[in-house]
Order: sequence, then C-alpha cells, then structure tokens
Amino acid sequence: MKRISLLLLLLITAAGGYAQSISFYDLTNLTNLTDGEAHTYLTLGKVFKQQYVEEVGGKRLERFTTINNKVKPQNITIGVKEILSNGTVLHTVTYETFDPQHIVNMIGQAKRAKLIMKFQGVDANNNIYLFDNDFYSVAMYISVKDSRGLVKINQKDFTSN
Repeated sequence: MKRISLLLLLLITAAGGYAQSISFYDLTNLTNLTDGEAHTYLTLGKVFKQQYVEEVGGKRLERFTTINNKVKPQNITIGVKEILSNGTVLHTVTYETFDPQHIVNMIGQAKRAKLIMKFQGVDANNNIYLFDNDFYSVAMYISVKDSRGLVKINQKDFTSN
C-alpha cells in the first residue's frame, strides 16, 4: 500500500511540474475585462509576467509569458480589439503553448463549457478545432510539425444575435 501511495504521489508531483498555467474559463473571462484589468489579472497571480508591449495598427498589444522556467513556455496576448459603431468593444485573447497537451485540455474544457464544435479538421500545418456560442468564437490549433498549440478567443457582440 505504501508503494502505491508513494508512486501516486510521485506521479501527481511530476504532472504538476508541467501544468497548464491558465484554463479555458480564465481565457474567456479575459475577453470581458479592460486591458488594465486583464493585465492585473494575469500578473497578480505571479504566474505570468509582461514580456513586451507594442503598437500594431494603432492598438496597444501586451504579451505575457509564464514566469516558471520549469514548465514549457506559455504566452498570452491581449489588447486586440474591435470597436463597433455602437461603441461596444470586443476583445480577442490569444494563448500559445509549447505543450500540445494544453490545447487538448482546452478542447475538453470548451466542450464542458457547452461551446459547440463547428469544425474539426487538419491542414498542412495544424489540427484545427473551431468552437462557437453566443458570446465567443474560438479557434484552437495543434501543430502537426512541432510541439506547439494556439487558442484564439474572439468575443462576440451577443446583443445583435
């Protein structure tokens, strides 16, 4: 019995060393925050640090990366937004990981969140998973060439649906 407990403890500890640093739920929540609130959310937990800020097309983009160098790098980009004619601001959040298992986990989380899978396929570079609901359109990619994946969550204008 002690052997089994020790083995289980070692497996849990080893798995925790390569843990996903943010959940799908957290990423969708980031789309509902202002850039300042999202910045605070990401840095307050001491899991992510701001890597850089850049201006692209008149928009201020912030890129964050994981602090823990014992896990494979994970990056989040905020600041991409669309401003509608009625003044509504729609945010986009991008998550990049160098562990494809994180994307597999996010696919499961999206399904549990009752997002509808609209497409599943593959192209020359990626396995592609597209999800949708009244609030978000989500694209998830797992590279077929290297160990990386990407999640892009676009907030939707649910008032016009």
